[in-house]
Amino acid sequence: MPEHAPELVDDLVKTIGLSPSRAGIIRITYQHGHVTAGQLMEQLGIARSTLTHHIQPLVEAGVLIAETDPSRAGTASGYNRILWRVDHDVLQQLLRGVSLALTGE
Repeated sequence: MPEHAPELVDDLVKTIGLSPSRAGIIRITYQHGHVTAGQLMEQLGIARSTLTHHIQPLVEAGVLIAETDPSRAGTASGYNRILWRVDHDVLQQLLRGVSLALTGE
């Protein structure tokens, strides 16, 4: 994902009505490849309940995929046993769909 001034990305996200938290989840996960809930909560400064609220629609849309972290299998790490990753193809399809819907091109 190309680097852009964070304030420009935040302004665009707000303008088209995407939650800044959801945009942050996508951005962080995309940049790191795989992340845990704990990493997302720490980097975004949000609570677990807020993270869950924002992750669910992204999973339902197919943008985020949950995978079990084999290094934590069987541990008491709970939610952090899941690694989240972005499905690049689905994200690109959705972005193209938004662009088409907005521009007709």
